[in-house]
Amino acid sequence: MKLKFLLFFIGLGTWIVFFNNSCTKITPTDIGTDLLPAVDNVHTFETYLRVYADNYLMKDSSVINYTDDHALGIIEDDPGFGKTEAEIYFGIVPGTAAQYPFENADSIIAMDSVVLSLAYTGLYGDSNSVQQFNVFEIEDPAFKDSTGYPVSHPGFATAFNELGSATVSLNTLKDEKTIVVKSDTQVVSNLLRIPLDTNLGKRFAAYDTNTVYVSSNRDSAFQRVFNGLAIKAAESSPGKAALTYYSLYNENTKLTCYFRIKRNGATDTLAVDFNVYIIPGTYNAYNANIVRRTPLHGYAALDTAIGVMDAEELYLQSSPGSYAILNIPGLDTLQNSIIHRAELEFSPIDQPGNEIYTTPDLLFIDMVDSANQRFLTVPDDFNYSFTNYTYDYTTFGGYLKNDRFFFNLTRYVQNKVTKDSKNYTLRLSAPETTLDYYIYPKESGSLITASRVAFRINARIAKGRTIVGGGSHPLQPMRLRIIYSKI
Repeated sequence: MKLKFLLFFIGLGTWIVFFNNSCTKITPTDIGTDLLPAVDNVHTFETYLRVYADNYLMKDSSVINYTDDHALGIIEDDPGFGKTEAEIYFGIVPGTAAQYPFENADSIIAMDSVVLSLAYTGLYGDSNSVQQFNVFEIEDPAFKDSTGYPVSHPGFATAFNELGSATVSLNTLKDEKTIVVKSDTQVVSNLLRIPLDTNLGKRFAAYDTNTVYVSSNRDSAFQRVFNGLAIKAAESSPGKAALTYYSLYNENTKLTCYFRIKRNGATDTLAVDFNVYIIPGTYNAYNANIVRRTPLHGYAALDTAIGVMDAEELYLQSSPGSYAILNIPGLDTLQNSIIHRAELEFSPIDQPGNEIYTTPDLLFIDMVDSANQRFLTVPDDFNYSFTNYTYDYTTFGGYLKNDRFFFNLTRYVQNKVTKDSKNYTLRLSAPETTLDYYIYPKESGSLITASRVAFRINARIAKGRTIVGGGSHPLQPMRLRIIYSKI
């Protein structure tokens, strides 16, 4: 009798070890490698579950902070998604503190030029595009929120007459440029330079020293007389097929006044910089990056009460764009088993414009908790580090590999079949930032954060889009692939 019990517990322990090892996360290489048992239909099986999906427009609340890259430009007609427009707004202040920046107002004999420089960081779309960028003065008194504006915010009112403009071949933005001030020659690259009306420099030079430049609250005093700059791409641009990106958090982003003065009977040439207005004591600025989308396709409004849909093609556009809602009803009838791998897989569909308008860097999937009107991270499969504010996307998935996307849902499916946990509706998107309630790994007790957490997914706003096969696509269907063993 004792021997029987001993054999029973040895066998039970062996099964538990096998079960736990089978449910640990596996590095996401192609299914069928040596990391997984071979599918022999005797001990190990493979099945595909049908996915039902539909398209929706994103009600996006992303805020582009001062340190983020800002988008600027127009994509007039993406064949799959339509039009995109991006504008940049920011305040400026004198680069020198507590002093009149122009040396001596009475000594100025000429304002030679005024130039706005923006530090260029990259491009999305057709690099052969030629666009005209116009600069305006912000006149809207509402532009003063230091906490940032969502990308969906309406544009701010500006003066009717532009301060200046430049028509630029976008593929030249990274080229070297030579700037000469007196005997000082500087070679710079990755810079957009827009000449402005010299009257703006004269206006800055005419501001009262005591009330504007030497005031104890100089920055806010300057903001009261000059509210900031708006940069927009002109509808008359000859080639509107790209967005460009710029860093406000860069010393090369500034407005510079070049002027001459008379000093001791001699003429001298000087330059004065006006920098992005940073809120004192913070990393915030008066800035906004407004992005407008005009989609060509009719997406449904988000309403989980309308039931399961079945789109043949899913349109996934980066923030502020579109997303898909997914349902996998087959999970409710999947029998308890050892899940070696569960992977949501789908592929881009060959469409006009794909060669120019590329896929997002990362897609993201989370769960729709309709009962509590919130979104949750996928438990156990999505693990976030609150130390370095990142997650391992190479394990979780969401990137394009061998011309397909995947998401690792192994532990989510294991919990479903083992504990009969809820079969959630899923949301598939390409956000710049997503605001979810985070479910900690089960080792932490599966606690849910008390408030939403902002997870950065893609570094640049409005960059990337893709059209992928939905569950009903005849050639490239989206599906949940499961490799399992029976218990």
